Amino acid sequence: MTSALEKYRDDVRRASPPWLQRGNAEKYLYALGLMLDIFGDALIAAVRHRFPGVYSNESLGLIGRERRISRGRLETDASYAARLQRWLEDHRRRGNPYAMLLQLYWHYAPVTFTIDLVYRSGRRFRLNSDAIGAGVPPEIAIERDTITWEPDDEPERWARWWLMLRTDQWAFTPPDDDELADIRLVPREWNAAHALGYIVLMPTDGDLWDYPPEVPWDTTGTWDGTGTPVFLTIDDE
Repeated sequence: MTSALEKYRDDVRRASPPWLQRGNAEKYLYALGLMLDIFGDALIAAVRHRFPGVYSNESLGLIGRERRISRGRLETDASYAARLQRWLEDHRRRGNPYAMLLQLYWHYAPVTFTIDLVYRSGRRFRLNSDAIGAGVPPEIAIERDTITWEPDDEPERWARWWLMLRTDQWAFTPPDDDELADIRLVPREWNAAHALGYIVLMPTDGDLWDYPPEVPWDTTGTWDGTGTPVFLTIDDE
């Protein structure tokens, strides 16, 4: 509480005529001043709750929902508050591959694994977990290149992308319904409005038939891996 609001209960007696400064009248006026103090303190608290990381962390969930910034599964209050403070800057790049990969990084951090975002054109963006493990900031650890990528015989459907999550988290146990919703959350929220997205959960030692193209399909230890890729669309189907 601020000193300005504390004056209400302290000054109410001095501001009253003599016949209200004693007995029950004094008690009633003090109670009135106390209610004004409480109301003023609640009003200030309500305004400060709107600013993440300034007054209280109790409102982070509500602010995040309003600003459409999802909290990471293991994210600390301080980290989430900092991201909520830069929400406008992040939303300016909504639909951008860098924005999606960074949001995915924060969603799973501190657990990190390589994530590839490949467009139908062959343009690939990779969140390099090895670089992050070496201390490179995630913003710098995103690499870009172009590969020969022909996932099907429909090149006219160019507004599509494939998100490859290379992790053994689901290598032996398929994700349940709650995990599927969690996996789809960030790609769905940060997708461009016109694009169709697909998610592939790939074990670290597994490969698809045509991906990655730089690895021959008969390379020892890849196609004989124990995990099986899981294919998802970003919408519940």
